[in-house]
Amino acid sequence: MPADNTFDHLRDSDGEHVGYIHMTPGGDFVPFDLLHRRRAEPMDLEAAEALLNELGLAMFTEDWWLDIDGQWIPVLIQEVRRDRVSVAPTAAGAIAKAADMNASIELPLPAARLHRGQPGPGTSP
Repeated sequence: MPADNTFDHLRDSDGEHVGYIHMTPGGDFVPFDLLHRRRAEPMDLEAAEALLNELGLAMFTEDWWLDIDGQWIPVLIQEVRRDRVSVAPTAAGAIAKAADMNASIELPLPAARLHRGQPGPGTSP
């Protein structure tokens, strides 16, 4: 995520910080989520805001995997700050996921070792 010409986006409905918007030299806007991941190609400001509003804080409920030296472990996102994210290892249960909050791991953003969804081919979950 570029540092210059990038600003926080707060959702109008509740003031929640849900991402960042970068203004390109051409006057378009690129939305980034809280994990500094680019979420779309350059677009107008209204469309970038709408996309981030729709994404909201869903990342806190999604399945995430952390690559630790080639071992993929399931994690829950605990907290996202401007420059880092805290995750906790999980154990999937029959009803809900349980996280080991005492084993929290902090990663600088962007966190290339953090992946959404299932681990890729050739990896071991």
